[in-house]
Amino acid sequence: MVAMKRWLRRGLMGLGGLALLLGMAYAGLYLYIERALRVPPPSVALGQLPAGDAGEGARLARIFGCSGCHAPDLGGEVFVDIPNVARLVAPNLTRLRGDYEPAAFLRLMRAATKADGRLALVMPNKAHQRLTDRQLADLFAYLHSVPLVDRELPSSRLRPLGRLGIAMGEYDLEEMHADAPESPVVIADRNETDPGRHLALVACSECHGINFAGFPEDGSPPLLVARAYSDAEFVRLMREGLTKAGSESASGLMSQVARARFAHLTDEEIAALKSFLDRR
Repeated sequence: MVAMKRWLRRGLMGLGGLALLLGMAYAGLYLYIERALRVPPPSVALGQLPAGDAGEGARLARIFGCSGCHAPDLGGEVFVDIPNVARLVAPNLTRLRGDYEPAAFLRLMRAATKADGRLALVMPNKAHQRLTDRQLADLFAYLHSVPLVDRELPSSRLRPLGRLGIAMGEYDLEEMHADAPESPVVIADRNETDPGRHLALVACSECHGINFAGFPEDGSPPLLVARAYSDAEFVRLMREGLTKAGSESASGLMSQVARARFAHLTDEEIAALKSFLDRR
């Protein structure tokens, strides 16, 4: 009996030591990911916003997906909740807008930095930072024009397996960061004079990449596929979400995005986008 008690005591001590080691390891992982989520302040001033048009901002919010992730009323919603991995929440923008006056709004959209200094996870940051000052001003005006939505939402949360996945490279945190906001490439893209290329950068790159090469492993083709469409077929794709064959897209995503977002493009914008894609 004495030997059994001694064995149990040693076993419990061993388990306690293991639990302590696991706790220390997770604390280190937690702190490592927290540091990775911090975004250093921009090295240069990000400019100022001109006066914006709330009506145009409402249209742009649909095209760029703001109304999709944050809900049509901008009251937000939970869009990913995977046990032990992550809960990702598009927050209630009508409650947060007080934290995003022009300077903070510019940091968010140009440098992917939230008001608390953390990375804006999941947002299409590389696309957003290429929006023009006028487009950002219109979005800002729209954000401040909509009624307050009384909707309580939980906060986003990275859970243990999500943090471990980031540390092991399963989830590429670097891809979620913006480029240097005032780099020559970003400035040139922001001031792009070809309206079709600019539209592709700010509206299509979220799914097809900033170089338009797509992510075939995820079912997102390179934008070269647009060359196979006639002008009329391309308009139908943008307006109705129907492919060249007249069917839904293979994954269904492009069809959904087109009907929810790209249907709000003007005829001139669709024509400019097609012209650019045909020249690539």
